[in-house]
Amino acid sequence: MNLESKHNTLPTIAVEGLTGCAGELLVILENLDKLLPFVRVVSFPFAQSSNQGGPVDITFVEGSVSQKHDLEKLERIRAASRWLVAVGNCAVWGCVQKGGCTNCSAAEKMLQVYGKDADFDVLEAAPLEKHVHVDVRLSGCPINATQFLSVTASLLQDHLPYITSKPVCLECKLKENPCVLIEDNLPCLGPVTAAGCGALCPSMGAACYGCWGPCQSPQMDAMAQVLTEKGYALEEVISRLGSFGAPAELFKRWKPFNENGAAVKGV
Repeated sequence: MNLESKHNTLPTIAVEGLTGCAGELLVILENLDKLLPFVRVVSFPFAQSSNQGGPVDITFVEGSVSQKHDLEKLERIRAASRWLVAVGNCAVWGCVQKGGCTNCSAAEKMLQVYGKDADFDVLEAAPLEKHVHVDVRLSGCPINATQFLSVTASLLQDHLPYITSKPVCLECKLKENPCVLIEDNLPCLGPVTAAGCGALCPSMGAACYGCWGPCQSPQMDAMAQVLTEKGYALEEVISRLGSFGAPAELFKRWKPFNENGAAVKGV
């Protein structure tokens, strides 16, 4: 078997983008050389000019569904992909385009930014799994390169990967960081944010601001209560907890949050 024939038998991957900042695409691009001996990249419009359609083994999708052409593209991708991986907070949670404005609709946002003559075909920003089945959700803003390679290796061996669902606080403990929430009174969201970043912000003495999305079973009500008891305004608490697209269901148990209907509306 010659080299070209051997290359054509390798598993195929595709890397596609919807509405997002492309940060995840850069992480994948910077680490793609580690995968090239084992896969064939059939589509990566961000990085190459020659791209193929058709069936693919693994497709990584960055960005949220925010426009009709995003949804159409995503449905085509899902139909052609054996494994579909949502990469980054936009794809997993909807990120800032979903949660950045907690009391206005997509149409209202467009009106505020572009005026009444704006002619954009927009949808309410949403994570991929609202529209199609997603096999793996790899959060991050941007994603962690080691996690990306680990997820890919698992899928190439035909099994779903393990992705930690613990909070950032665990990573702080492992790194023996002082708690910036307790010791410095900073509005740190580490107790309710998914680990995976290596506690980058708390390690530098800054508060975690939740860019990886919620951890498993996050106690949002308790987190909000702690922040308000530390003197942070309700509006700021809501903005912090919802700004990266955390779903409203996570807040339902907290009475003050539910009473503030205008602020809850878009979270």
